[in-house]
Amino acid sequence: MDLQNPDLILVKRLSELSCSYFAVESIVGTNVVLTDIESGGRFNFAKPKLEQLVSNGQLRTIARRELPTKLTFKSLSNVKKPKAETAEDVASKKEMERRYKYVQGAIEQSVPAYTEKWLTPFIAQKAAEINDSSPPSWRTLAHWNKTFVESGWDKNALMPKHKAKGNRTKQLPREVHDLIDEVINEYLRTHTVVRYQKVYDLFLEQLGRLNAERRESDLVELKPCSYRWIVNRLQNR
Repeated sequence: MDLQNPDLILVKRLSELSCSYFAVESIVGTNVVLTDIESGGRFNFAKPKLEQLVSNGQLRTIARRELPTKLTFKSLSNVKKPKAETAEDVASKKEMERRYKYVQGAIEQSVPAYTEKWLTPFIAQKAAEINDSSPPSWRTLAHWNKTFVESGWDKNALMPKHKAKGNRTKQLPREVHDLIDEVINEYLRTHTVVRYQKVYDLFLEQLGRLNAERRESDLVELKPCSYRWIVNRLQNR
């Protein structure tokens, strides 16, 4: 595989009807940067890992002329200059990078299944590797991966959506905020009528399971938010 070939396109199949297409943006030493042709997202890979993904069939190669006609490269001249970053923007990007390290690591290691059995040991290994003192639960990582894949491998999909979360309780750890998002999103996907107490009960149930996992890993248990906080969050959706 000639990564220097400007006509080389890498393809990731997401489903029977959906694929993402990547072009090589740059190669520095053994580090390769791929650009998602459709979304503009960028992904970093070590060259050996990228070659392994191609050899085991997780990625395949095509020529540029084989791209679907609807796809076009985004013009660099149309890219707007970024606005000055706020402290919240910096913190959000830092958290996005943390999440991406877990998601990318699980993809690169070809974790067989996104279940407790397979993700729990991977998370422990990755947390030690990146020196993360507050690793995600296996359910949270499974949710991150689902979000990442459904976005077409767009790293920005892992960005915390602080502005959409309404009035946040700053004392709550990010793990609690993530769990609340998961519970609310799952509830709204399967219910047309919102029952606040039911959502809060589901949150407490999931938090209990998460704390049981944390106790087994010698981690401090997480405290729940208030019932009113859940109500406010749902009303702000």
